[in-house]
Amino acid sequence: MIAELFVNPQIIPFSMTLWLLLPLCASVAIVYKAIRVKDIRNLPLQAGVLIIFMLGGLCALGACLWAVHEFWP
Repeated sequence: MIAELFVNPQIIPFSMTLWLLLPLCASVAIVYKAIRVKDIRNLPLQAGVLIIFMLGGLCALGACLWAVHEFWP
């Protein structure tokens, strides 16, 4: 059943691909903070802060790359 996705992959519209950053950043942040956190009760807060930093950094990187692409001579 799952192996069928490798033979016939689902087509995702280009406008929806950026929404895949949210689960990617969330999963990376939760796994990273689960290893690094000292007290497990702080995990949701620290993972949420890391998700915000990751998305902010990706937005800043995207804006910089867009500016270089658009305005570089």
